[in-house]
Amino acid sequence: MAAEAPAGVHPQTPDHMHKAPILLALCGCMSATTLYASFEPVPADPRGVAMSGSLAALPGDTFGMRYNPAAPALSTGISIGAAGSIPYGDGTLTTSSGAASWAGLPFDRYGAVYASARWFSPQGYREQTLSAGYARKLSPSISVGVSASRMSLGVSGMPDRDATAFDAGFMAELRPGLMLGVSSFSINAPKIGADNPLPRTTLAGVSYRFENGNILTASAQGAPDRPGRLLAAGEFRLMPSVRFMLGAGTNPSAVSAGTAVTAGAVRATVAASRNLDLGTTAAFGLELGL
Repeated sequence: MAAEAPAGVHPQTPDHMHKAPILLALCGCMSATTLYASFEPVPADPRGVAMSGSLAALPGDTFGMRYNPAAPALSTGISIGAAGSIPYGDGTLTTSSGAASWAGLPFDRYGAVYASARWFSPQGYREQTLSAGYARKLSPSISVGVSASRMSLGVSGMPDRDATAFDAGFMAELRPGLMLGVSSFSINAPKIGADNPLPRTTLAGVSYRFENGNILTASAQGAPDRPGRLLAAGEFRLMPSVRFMLGAGTNPSAVSAGTAVTAGAVRATVAASRNLDLGTTAAFGLELGL
């Protein structure tokens, strides 16, 4: 018979028993899609942070694939970006990511290919997501896109868990300046481990670009067994090379802001978001258009 612990002394619990509930909880809220953690209210890329994730109907951004797989078809040339963020400013959760897209392929001038990678590793927990996809203009006003994402989750001392998700998106210009976007992530409802299905997340958004270049956008986000979110944002042209962004979201409530400065082929963006539940997030990134 095992000896009992002395009075007032708690027997030690193995580390993996402490970590298992953490992994299960994290797996329950992470999404193996280009839209990391489908209901995570703090996106990783700086434009997403500045606009509270309301990018489902906005084309032409290096990281736009995370919000709508059809978005890269509406960009031009080659675009490369790198970004970093501190998702919960009061903690130690940091994210690094990179993305690249090529629109107007030599063999398919209406098509675009893209890829992204993301690393997330706070305090013994690790996550890696690799995504790739293809988007194409069906007409001057309609674009579609598909992508696949591979996510690996793990906690120190435990085996990694993997899942592959498939995503699809649609964008249409209803009239000059007015854009509709719909995207669906984790269509195949993959599982992380045996009992952790990832939610099928749908985003639907609308944006309007004014003649002066200013943009207003709004999105709705939904998934089975999760409360919906409403997101809204604006991007305003302060001068030819400087843009200012504001965003807001519900459930949980969040407010955000950011600035993008363009110098030739390089765009630098910084942003911050304040989430009433999760604290402050800072993000920064560089993009290069070729």
